Amino acid sequence: MGICRMLLAVPAMLVMAAGPASAQDASEVKQWQVYEVRMTATQNAANPYVSYLQEGCPARVTVRFTGVSGDAAGHESTVAGFWDGGTTWRARFAPPAPGEWAFESRSEDPGLNGVAGRMTCSAWTEDEKKANPTRRGFVRVHTNGPRAGRYFAYADGTPFLWIGDTWWNWTQRGIRFESFKKLVDDRAQKGFNVGQLFFPANGWGRGSSFLNADYNEPDIEHIQFIEQWIAYANEQSITVWIHPWWSRTRLNETAGPEKIRRWWRYVIHRLAAYNVIWTLAGEYNMNNYGGLGLDFWKDLGALVVAEDPFHHILGAHPTPPAWDGGAEAPQWSTAEVLHQESWLDYNQSQTAHARWRNEYAPTVVSQAYAMRPSKPIVITEPWYEFALDAPAAKEIRFCAWSAIMSGAAGHTYGGGHIWLAYLPEVSRPRRSGGGSWPLDPDFETNTLDYPGARGMAHMARILRSVEWWRLEPHPELVVENPSRYCLAIPGEIYIMFLRWGGAVKLDLTAYPGATFTRQWIDLVTEKTHRPQEFTGGAVHVIHAPEDFPAVRQEKDWILLVKPGKPSRN
Repeated sequence: MGICRMLLAVPAMLVMAAGPASAQDASEVKQWQVYEVRMTATQNAANPYVSYLQEGCPARVTVRFTGVSGDAAGHESTVAGFWDGGTTWRARFAPPAPGEWAFESRSEDPGLNGVAGRMTCSAWTEDEKKANPTRRGFVRVHTNGPRAGRYFAYADGTPFLWIGDTWWNWTQRGIRFESFKKLVDDRAQKGFNVGQLFFPANGWGRGSSFLNADYNEPDIEHIQFIEQWIAYANEQSITVWIHPWWSRTRLNETAGPEKIRRWWRYVIHRLAAYNVIWTLAGEYNMNNYGGLGLDFWKDLGALVVAEDPFHHILGAHPTPPAWDGGAEAPQWSTAEVLHQESWLDYNQSQTAHARWRNEYAPTVVSQAYAMRPSKPIVITEPWYEFALDAPAAKEIRFCAWSAIMSGAAGHTYGGGHIWLAYLPEVSRPRRSGGGSWPLDPDFETNTLDYPGARGMAHMARILRSVEWWRLEPHPELVVENPSRYCLAIPGEIYIMFLRWGGAVKLDLTAYPGATFTRQWIDLVTEKTHRPQEFTGGAVHVIHAPEDFPAVRQEKDWILLVKPGKPSRN
């Protein structure tokens, strides 16, 4: 008898439970919406989390979903169930196609075996999908056409411009749902579509961790509470990034490989039916890969892919060179170390927190962009915006725009109060100034609306007003201006980011007879100037509307050049 079977045969480890297993009452669900099957075990180990997620053992219960009519016909998917406290087990499924689906469970436990039923999945209307783009399906890497591997898209093919926010410490016990709702509502209104949530085994202290200090007992009640937040974020058009671990000093000793893998499997079984993005770990390479070695993390990436029935995109969050904890295994982006791993869908960079690092952002992105095969690159932790002693909004905009103009598939914003979850219900008031993480200590400060956050929203609006996914980096098209940041389809559309304004030469000699419009966008005031029409066939010197000495304030600008009305002959 194998170890997996022996777990069910040790009477001292079992508790008996009465009552039949049951599926959820709802028989209808929308496409990509979470459908849950609830089951009741007749036999349970004293610690189901540990006993039923043993190394090398399959999931205790699986549920197979089979499409029987409509677009669902021919689709099949098997999802693993998960323990949800007591004798309760659940399995979650997100139907990828409308139509009728049948399901049936399989388990060695009589109470979990043979739970069967049917449900009907209906499609969202186009208006409903526009109101909430997560209804378009899970986020994938775009794999077709000339820009394959350069950007993300929803399952239905709609391009996905990553606009993210760092929510590292938002699992602290004591944070009210109303506080999280305020965060999500604000970010959704601003056009953010990724919330980077740490779903921690080892959080920032025990108050935010889901597992006990020995990593063998999950806090089911708190996990259920945070799951409601994930569901709410999805309902508000935000895809939730999930990373279950943060690398630490001696993580190989305090947790160890088996416990790390176990928590990852459990998280996948619970959350994979939601609209999520996987990240292997926070700062996975910190402290020499947590003492675990690079090969451990590579193998863990392969495990995540094998365990996930929905094939969510997977990346890894690194820590950079010359940063505390990062010097032993430094990398500006995962492209330097993990790019050729088949499980790695996209590259991440943490440029981190200093002016010189911020200036290096476009170089980091360009280097990752040049790698083959093509994979999206995103700076997922930039220099944080603080109220004191840290970057002005202009520096936040520089990192975001220069990264996008260098080929990034989006960008993540970092706010000093936000990642910390600096809230009166959980935080002690800080003193102003000083320390590595200075912030305004006033809880009344509206940190959700800092200028840098508004600048991210403005950037998203500008890019989404054009077919941004078709544009390629063309720094060579910026002539006689040191701010060499340009996305373009030459002869058709140009977006130039001029960090200090001024003038730029645009060579359109190859396009005689073509008509264009040029439009300046003030990134400080967010004012869009009236478009002006002009023709090709010449080199044009285009001046920003405001410049020294007439205007002493130095501003950053976007120059947007698009096709004009066809000329009449």
